[in-house]
Amino acid sequence: MAFRPISPSDRLLAAFLAILSLGLVLLLTYWLIQQPIGPTSVLIGLGILLLVAFAGLLLFRMWSLRTLDYWVQRDAIHILWRGEIAVIPMEHIRDIQPAQLQLRPAWLHWPQHWIFTQADPEIFAYATQPPERSLVILTHDETYLISPQDPSGFIAAFEERRSFGPARHLKPAIYLISWRQHWLLHDRWAQGLLGGWLLLGIALLGYVAWHYPQLPDALGLHFNLQGEPDLISPRRAIFLLPGVAMLMGFLNAAIGFALYDYRRFFTYLLWSVSVLLQILAWYVTFALIRFALG
Repeated sequence: MAFRPISPSDRLLAAFLAILSLGLVLLLTYWLIQQPIGPTSVLIGLGILLLVAFAGLLLFRMWSLRTLDYWVQRDAIHILWRGEIAVIPMEHIRDIQPAQLQLRPAWLHWPQHWIFTQADPEIFAYATQPPERSLVILTHDETYLISPQDPSGFIAAFEERRSFGPARHLKPAIYLISWRQHWLLHDRWAQGLLGGWLLLGIALLGYVAWHYPQLPDALGLHFNLQGEPDLISPRRAIFLLPGVAMLMGFLNAAIGFALYDYRRFFTYLLWSVSVLLQILAWYVTFALIRFALG
């Protein structure tokens, strides 16, 4: 039997902030199109990136709240949340009662600030409400905080199914569905290398755009042994180096994703090359801009 959680009171506020952020993104994008390349366009672009990230995070967390469900079955209580299934066997449950816990919400996870784990004591919170409006499932080792819309109905369903006796003997466990087991969510090296080249690339494009109005109409991109420029190009060519480095990074990322399960060392090597290319692009671009500005 399935029970939905109480809808969090600040869900509408989160939705309003997400919609407001996306609206600001549209306005800033329109403004950005009309701006010449320079410090103002860089700041507007940074604002767009931050607003998109903020709106995306809120929408993801609101979707996560929609996935929360409590299932009372004969063998166990199942808690479903964002591709995670917590199994609490009936024979391990001592009691279900109104919560009398002193817990602090995890405000950094707002609006899902009542979903967290606390190692000491072993508390697994899958609630949308504070403890005084929630139930606790007490086992021999852990405590689970939940907030079904119908607490009395939840307890009645639990008592009814426990009276039947379990058909299977299960162990308490937390299972992840396939997408929650994807290697990218757990491989810190992959996250660091991929995030590193991307952040370096975006920062380099911002650095070039910031100094672009100060550059002369023509600038040297290559120098002979005497330090004299032997390749003169329009100033827009300054974007060529960071653009190529970003393109190579995306290509290496795609190849690495395809080879990760078969040639992991080669994958790390490709992504490390992307980071090194960005560092090299930073060094060369910085030198060219410094030379052009005297």
